[in-house]
Amino acid sequence: MQKTNPAVSPVKEKNAPVDKPFFLVSAVIIIAMIILMVVFDKQTGELMNIAYNFTANSMGWAYLAITLIFFFVMIYIAVSKIGRLRLGGPKARPEFATLTWIAMFFCSGIGTALMTWATKEWAYPIFHWGPLGWVIYTILAFPIGYMYWNRHQDTYHFADACSGVIGERNAKGLLGKFINFTLILGLIGANGTSLGSGTPMLSESVCSLLGIPHTFGVDVVVVCIWTAIFTTSVTLGLKKGIKILSNINVAAVLALLAFSLIVGPTSFIINNYVNAHGIMLTEFLRMSVYTDPIAKTGFPQAWTVFYWAWYYAYAPFMGAFIARVSRGRTLREIVVTTLGAGTLGAGLFHGIMGGNAMNQQLTGQLDFIGILNEQGDAAAIVASIRELPLAVVILVIFCFCGFIFSATTIDSAAYSMAQTSCKEIKEGEEPPRYVRLTWALTMGAIALVVMNIGGMTPIKTSSLLVALPIMIFSVFAVISFFKWIKEDEHKILEDIKEDEAIMDAERAARRAAKG
Repeated sequence: MQKTNPAVSPVKEKNAPVDKPFFLVSAVIIIAMIILMVVFDKQTGELMNIAYNFTANSMGWAYLAITLIFFFVMIYIAVSKIGRLRLGGPKARPEFATLTWIAMFFCSGIGTALMTWATKEWAYPIFHWGPLGWVIYTILAFPIGYMYWNRHQDTYHFADACSGVIGERNAKGLLGKFINFTLILGLIGANGTSLGSGTPMLSESVCSLLGIPHTFGVDVVVVCIWTAIFTTSVTLGLKKGIKILSNINVAAVLALLAFSLIVGPTSFIINNYVNAHGIMLTEFLRMSVYTDPIAKTGFPQAWTVFYWAWYYAYAPFMGAFIARVSRGRTLREIVVTTLGAGTLGAGLFHGIMGGNAMNQQLTGQLDFIGILNEQGDAAAIVASIRELPLAVVILVIFCFCGFIFSATTIDSAAYSMAQTSCKEIKEGEEPPRYVRLTWALTMGAIALVVMNIGGMTPIKTSSLLVALPIMIFSVFAVISFFKWIKEDEHKILEDIKEDEAIMDAERAARRAAKG
């Protein structure tokens, strides 16, 4: 039976059934890991660094090669006949307006990490935050979305998306529990990385505005504020919380970027932005597979492999989230929009905020690098903003964007973790609020733990290590997707023909209404 569009036929929300053993065991394991990292922070950091260095040097090529293969897979999806397939079937129509849809997936996948790295990363920023990153974020939306919206399986589980390879029995068994747990562990680690870099920057910005010293107490207050924001949002759910927060976020970001571009070194920013895209286009394939086996500078392992692994830690969550908000969209539309809008949004942030800081360094207006080395990232970023005209106004908008970015990312992640904690989610159902609230508060606690132990290495490294099995399972999910496409080929062709007929009829009706 075709699922109805909630926008047309509202269904009263009700709680989805929770997989209580999985939820409780996952929560206990995560809490135990955090306690161990606090008690044995030095030993844990040293052990996990050894493990990460081994993984990055021995398996770094796999992150690069598989990501490039996924890029070509997505290009194939966009240009082939299956690109015309619509999630939810031919009669499905988008649940969210296009701009809101873009705002939701962009804000959920970026967070304050972009605000931090955009200002200070001047080498390959558009490449590292560009199309390949969004490929990793989007690739799992196809098996998960097709499984849920077209095959009508009432689950967004990562494990079920792999069932075409591992089998349905294993997907529902212990292997499936482990695969689903990697989603939660990956999000814990990845968000620990994001919040570990973003929170000090927000605290420094607030302290600069208020004229007070940056202390751990300020960090705690900042964490409490954005915890309150995303806890409220995630308990309200997708349409009342995340949707509204994402729209506010994008509006604030556009205001920040436009204002910074106008009052900053406009000509330099535009020239540097265009030049950076030219470099990325000409060097794209070389950078995509650059492992540096001769000189062994460690650059691709420390940067590109790190980024790809960080994104893979987010991949199951982003795939499930994009699949959830993309009902009624064609696969081609998803490919073009996520890669295009995602790359454009991140590129603008890097081009404007990073271009401003780079110009200050080159002209001698501000020793950005010196401040960064002596006082840290947060101090350098705030100092760069302070050099702009109307700096106080820009800093206020910057702080606002930071709080909303953090809240949007974390509440989306908590929502996805809550989905994974449910046995199934039928249309009109939401994960129970207490489950969403539990994971939301866990995110806030992690941020405090990371800063309290004086570093984020253990949790950062855990996200990178868990990325390896997630990447392997992602390959399983993509193979499962094409296996299902082959099995359903006849039905898919019928759906595409029906969809084209419906679209032709709608266009004819609009023309008739106009004339």
